[in-house]
Amino acid sequence: MKCLKIFALTSLISVYSMAIGFGVEGGFRQQSGDVPTGLSSSSQVGYTLGAVGYLDISEKLAVRSGVMYTQRPLKIESDLTKDSTNVNLTYFDVPVALMLKFEEWMGVYAGVALSVNLDKSSSNTNVVKLQDVKSMVVPFQFGVTFKFMPEMGLNLYFEQFGDVADGLKSYRSVGANLLFTMD
Repeated sequence: MKCLKIFALTSLISVYSMAIGFGVEGGFRQQSGDVPTGLSSSSQVGYTLGAVGYLDISEKLAVRSGVMYTQRPLKIESDLTKDSTNVNLTYFDVPVALMLKFEEWMGVYAGVALSVNLDKSSSNTNVVKLQDVKSMVVPFQFGVTFKFMPEMGLNLYFEQFGDVADGLKSYRSVGANLLFTMD
């Protein structure tokens, strides 16, 4: 696992040394997911923070990548006892997406992220015990990014992936990140 982290970091450093665009982004995401029968889930707000880079392939295409620290929380309640727990999962994400640029300041992208679990916790193990949490997941991401000022922009995105742990599946989120670019 350490070799994978070192490989991802060195790959990103080499990509950033060639990047046409580079930025720092952070924001909030609304996270939801499905749980087993007898339990109910409600969406929760998490945050994400990291760096992104854009490598132009052509005038209209670019590769978008980065490194992100991402929270993926979920509140789970027992339908029978009404006890609840807050499930907190945090990840180190390396997104890789193909971006179609409409203008130099706007584009849409789609791709995946290599997400490595950093931490997992549940505030009440009587409701749900986190078992078999996957150490790595690969969410699909779709989004739009644009600048509203020369060095400031916004990244709006949707993310979807399957099982996260035993009984936690179909995780999805929508998010908005503020982007500070250094073009």
